Amino acid sequence: MGLREAKRYIDDLYKKQNNPLLWPDFLTGLPDRAAVLKRLDRVFPQLGRYSIAYIRIGNIHPYVLKYGSDRHVEIIQWAAAILKTLSSEMRGSFIGTVGTHDFVLFSRSDSVDSLIKKANSLFKRKTLTFYSEDDRRRGYVLRFKRADGETVSLGFMKLISVVVKRPVDIERLQLIPTLGQLCAKIEDEGGDRGEL
Repeated sequence: MGLREAKRYIDDLYKKQNNPLLWPDFLTGLPDRAAVLKRLDRVFPQLGRYSIAYIRIGNIHPYVLKYGSDRHVEIIQWAAAILKTLSSEMRGSFIGTVGTHDFVLFSRSDSVDSLIKKANSLFKRKTLTFYSEDDRRRGYVLRFKRADGETVSLGFMKLISVVVKRPVDIERLQLIPTLGQLCAKIEDEGGDRGEL
């Protein structure tokens, strides 16, 4: 799997978007929150054998602030296409969307880490082309000083994820919101991966 397959996915998505009744999520072509919750019902009792990953497009807001929103939809579609084409290669995997920049992946526990790592690598490679040569050379998008004098540099887009691989002491319907909160915390701290 590579960027060519992801590009084919986007081309097919555009064709299918002509009839929005064919797709639950018009923007990405992925199953929406209702489908994610239905899959959660099936997978939650099997945590251990299966994993659940909450995946967010990180650092998209600094990009939009600096470059504008002209490519915002394209970025979201590339993330969806990469996640969908990779998860389609893994038997038993399922990817859905739960927000504009947020996805939930259900996958066998023995393959979830490699799937996320490859998706992040492809996503970074693709989105790096959206930045100016100056930003790529500097290694950041925006830089500012806080009131306390600390310099903060905001980097490039990436996929941030939190994975649960084992049974947890969280109610089933609270699991996805909890993973989303942990994902937001990891993004705020500048990280890219966590495990529950």
